Amino acid sequence: YFNNTKSFIGHCMGAAAALELAGNLPAFTDGIVHPTINIDNLDPECALPNLVLNEPRRVPQVKAILNNSFGMVGINCVTVITNPSLA
Repeated sequence: YFNNTKSFIGHCMGAAAALELAGNLPAFTDGIVHPTINIDNLDPECALPNLVLNEPRRVPQVKAILNNSFGMVGINCVTVITNPSLA
């Protein structure tokens, strides 16, 4: 599933990775993937399967979270977290 936390919280520079991860971690327990908001006219070329747009989506299970945070002036971070209940 694809979503974007930045659409909710804006640009957080160095804190982006931590805040985006905090926004996605609850999906491990509640199975709700938050959406990318404010998408009114998606280019068909960008319409990938499993985009979560404008409304949350309940899913059977979230096995892992891959979070890419790309900030200004090279403040970048990639985190991968696996669901501890599946270990």
